[in-house]
Amino acid sequence: MEVVLRGVNKGSAMKQVLEIMNIPVTDAIAIGDSENDLSMIREAGLGVAVANAPKYIQDEADYVTENDYKHSAVAEVIEKFILS
Repeated sequence: MEVVLRGVNKGSAMKQVLEIMNIPVTDAIAIGDSENDLSMIREAGLGVAVANAPKYIQDEADYVTENDYKHSAVAEVIEKFILS
C-alpha cells in the first residue's frame, strides 16, 4: 500500500520534472508495470507497459513490451523507440 497526498503521483511528478528541464511531455517515455505507474503511463507522450503488467495497465499503454521487467523490457523500449 502507498499513502501519498491527494494529487501526488508519478504522472504529476514526471510533468514537473519535464517542465523544469524544458522537455515537452510529448517527448517523454514512461515505462511501468503497476497501479502506481498508471498516471505516468497516461501522461507521457509514449506510455509503455511491460509484458508482465496486469491487463488493465497494458490496456492503458500505447505499447506493451514483449519482455518483462526482469528480461530487458527497458532495453527493448530504448532499442525500438530511441535508437532506431
